[in-house]
Amino acid sequence: MSRWYAALVAALVFWILITRSAAQAHVVCGDRVFPTTLTMDDPGVSDEFSLPTITLTPTPSTQSNSYGYEWDKTITEDLGFAINGDYISQRSPTQHLAGWDNLTVTLKDQHPCIMQHPHEELTWSVGLVRLIPGSGSAQLRDAGAIASVGSTAPTFYFGKGFGDLVTGYLRPLAITGELSRVFSDKPTVNPSAWTYAVSLQYSLPYLQQNVQAQHASQFVMRMTPIVEVAMTSSDAGGPPTGTISPGILYDANTWQVGAEAVIPANGLTRQTQGTGFIIQYHEFLDAFYKSWFGRPIINKNLWGGQ
Repeated sequence: MSRWYAALVAALVFWILITRSAAQAHVVCGDRVFPTTLTMDDPGVSDEFSLPTITLTPTPSTQSNSYGYEWDKTITEDLGFAINGDYISQRSPTQHLAGWDNLTVTLKDQHPCIMQHPHEELTWSVGLVRLIPGSGSAQLRDAGAIASVGSTAPTFYFGKGFGDLVTGYLRPLAITGELSRVFSDKPTVNPSAWTYAVSLQYSLPYLQQNVQAQHASQFVMRMTPIVEVAMTSSDAGGPPTGTISPGILYDANTWQVGAEAVIPANGLTRQTQGTGFIIQYHEFLDAFYKSWFGRPIINKNLWGGQ
């Protein structure tokens, strides 16, 4: 399985390197571009690739690092799938564990952008996320570092821009979020749970292009300050656990890079992890490969061609 993961990553990187060209941004609703978030999924369906996503997480007894990838591919204009995984390294004073996490696949369908009046900027999608049991490292699974059972999670995603506000300098604000019900294959071993997340973002590109031009460098005006909150409430009971992640996203024409601190959201989370860090490099593949790799496999919209 580890060889299969490595072959997949190598193949995707190879295709990216040999097919680079101009590309456009992804989740667009009117004048609003919803950027890719780091600790949760965005509400869009598009051709994208993230490599690497590096997460550094200290715990009371170990230093846990993960190096992840995600590939998003459109099937139709509004329907797509994603494959993602992480290589995990855990070090403690007595041992070093390393290997692949379980593979996760997602099927997502995006509703057309809602623009009943100018600048409404509302979009949403629904998805199904499947964690495939036994697809990760046996060493990590035996040590309890990754899940030993699979799960299936119906998920709702949304994005809302505030371009319809009267106050100009509030119009660059936007929120995105997701809500999942995670059904465990074996609840007695790993309980089912609710997961929910939200991001608050302030788009300097939106401010520059749609509100008022600023006397600042182009580099600064491509940034989006962001705060993400991601929580999990287990059916086993007790308080939820989760993280608060403030950071910065930088969007170029063909790629995005983001960096965030990952801070425990409450005392219960702090018992198992300290403040960490996440950084991600993300490519927009929409025009990298003019045939299958950069556009929908079927040139059709399931919502009636809207």
